[in-house]
Amino acid sequence: MIRLFTCLGRHGRWVLPGGLLAGLLMPWAAETMRQAIPAFIGILLFLALLRILPDSRAAASFRQGGAWSGTLLGVVLAQIGLPLLVLLVMTIGNAPPLWSLAAALVAAAPPISGCPNLVLLLRGDAALAMRWLMLGTAILPLSCLPVMYLLFPEQSVTTLLRPALVLLALIGTSILLAVAVLRLSRSLQWTMNADALDGLGAVVLALMVIGLMAAVHDPHNGWPEIGQALMLAVIINVGFQCLGVIVSVGLKRGRSCSVATGVANGNRNIALFLAALPAGQMESLLLFIACYQVPMYLTPLLGDLFYGRLE
Repeated sequence: MIRLFTCLGRHGRWVLPGGLLAGLLMPWAAETMRQAIPAFIGILLFLALLRILPDSRAAASFRQGGAWSGTLLGVVLAQIGLPLLVLLVMTIGNAPPLWSLAAALVAAAPPISGCPNLVLLLRGDAALAMRWLMLGTAILPLSCLPVMYLLFPEQSVTTLLRPALVLLALIGTSILLAVAVLRLSRSLQWTMNADALDGLGAVVLALMVIGLMAAVHDPHNGWPEIGQALMLAVIINVGFQCLGVIVSVGLKRGRSCSVATGVANGNRNIALFLAALPAGQMESLLLFIACYQVPMYLTPLLGDLFYGRLE
């Protein structure tokens, strides 16, 4: 089994598109996997921590106060400044309400829980991605309030905070479990197989996308609607990734940092907002969220063509 996961870890960028294909071809499995998404999120965080924390450079990065403060500034700009800018541009451009809603909520969300795993596959700074994920999720109850107020002034604060607090509990549990396992492995002198952890993470990501693709199988969504939602998802995802890379390169942060910044900026966990949105808006966003998985899970495969130019 370890050999299998090791092989999958070395070819992880091909596993994720396989999950997309399975999500399209196995509608019967979508609902079951959809119910397991919270568990998948916790498992991915746990695996990412097991993969990153033993690395000496990553551990040193976590201990640097300057690294955390610099990441926090970037997170605030990405999760507050960017969505407000997006809303302004969309309003001036008279964009359709659904487009404005989708783009603003993507910009206001923290990175997906599998972001460090994606960055690892692209040989980027996974410690930066993990800091962004943790800080972005931690400040979400506050950072999303200005955006949500502009989008839904009638929405209650308690409804908005609930999904973020649940995810915070998941992150806290994952951290405690990862630290406990690492301490146990040191006492028993076990060696963590990085490739096997990457392979297991890729499999969990692939299983999760099957559940997230459930909306594609809704009979109310025809090919024109799916095509439009997919086009919007690709534009937002690629556009935000390019913006993150441009800013990082402009600040001369280096290749690994630019990869992490681009991946984290484009691959956001918009699904967090489903529980906080009015029912009508939630239904209209389900197809977009499903289509948004396509560019996210193709990032490790196609990302080399883009991020390879940063060498």
